[in-house]
Amino acid sequence: MRTVAIVNQKGGCGKTTTATSLSAFLALSNRKVLLIDLDPQSHASIGLNIKVEELEKSAYDIFAGSQAVQLEDVMVPVADRFDLIPSQMILSAVEQELAGRPGRESILLRSVQQTKRAYDYLVVDCPPSLGMLTVNALRACSEALIPIDMSVFSLQGVARLLEVVELLKNRYGHDISCRAVATMCDTRTRFAAELLGDIEKYFGDRVYRTVIHSTVKMREAAGFGLPITAYNPHCRGAIDYQALAGEIIAEEKKFGRVRAADHALGPRQTNHGVIFAYYDPAARNVQIAGDFSDWKPLSHPPVRRGKEGVWRVKLALNPGRYQYKYIVDGQWKIDPYNDDVLTNEAGVSNSSLRVS
Repeated sequence: MRTVAIVNQKGGCGKTTTATSLSAFLALSNRKVLLIDLDPQSHASIGLNIKVEELEKSAYDIFAGSQAVQLEDVMVPVADRFDLIPSQMILSAVEQELAGRPGRESILLRSVQQTKRAYDYLVVDCPPSLGMLTVNALRACSEALIPIDMSVFSLQGVARLLEVVELLKNRYGHDISCRAVATMCDTRTRFAAELLGDIEKYFGDRVYRTVIHSTVKMREAAGFGLPITAYNPHCRGAIDYQALAGEIIAEEKKFGRVRAADHALGPRQTNHGVIFAYYDPAARNVQIAGDFSDWKPLSHPPVRRGKEGVWRVKLALNPGRYQYKYIVDGQWKIDPYNDDVLTNEAGVSNSSLRVS
């Protein structure tokens, strides 16, 4: 799963429009997408026609609610292959409620690791700040997409954002790839041309070729509670975001990304045993454990890394039902490519498999 945080502490730079429009076009490109709205203003949720005041649960419950609340308990469908974790204003209380709480930087990461559904893309719409919500988004994502609008303040604060990215790398060994995209641009003006040059100088080859032009249709779409793909897919802004989605999809092969639909991921029963396949190109070590091993990580046979970052192991299992988990660089995870999940009385979820 490719994980992308849409982030810039400057407000009004097109973060939410980028998050919703990019997610919609990725879904139209046959990618399964989960968008997480981490902005207490809930603009992504409202712009996708979610009545946030009527929600019983939202992103807030992932951070401050019961530990039993999972992403699946909060998500709502938006369109084919497009789901949303909506936000509410109460999410603004998280910053204070998490003060002093151990591991508060990794709450979203743990929730993502435990999700029972397989997505090709996780997109996080961050608030206009570098507080705990944004840190959680960066901790949970391997990529940061920075929208930069055509204003005199466009590049101010980006250095501070990159400092936070470097801090996460030093503290957790979490390396985040950062790229920029120019937004709300009127390329007819000299001012915009100068700012585009400044962005290219600052980011070098880490800026997308696509430029998002300013168009009233994008604002109208949000007002009607529709993604631009449904409101006016032929306007200039929609064409731009479709091109941006195309650039991002083109990177899948370049960066060794794979989609669940392109590979036999998850458990697969054969005549000679069960093949377990897990995708994580960044992992250094992957093991498997389950009730078939008394929950001790198996060393023989080992889980081996194959092409494009897919880890596989074949186990000879007798007929019956089994529970299991992966251990990825020391962290226990359910299988994201297996929808069969059992939760025990203690609230612990394990992947499940029936062998016939």
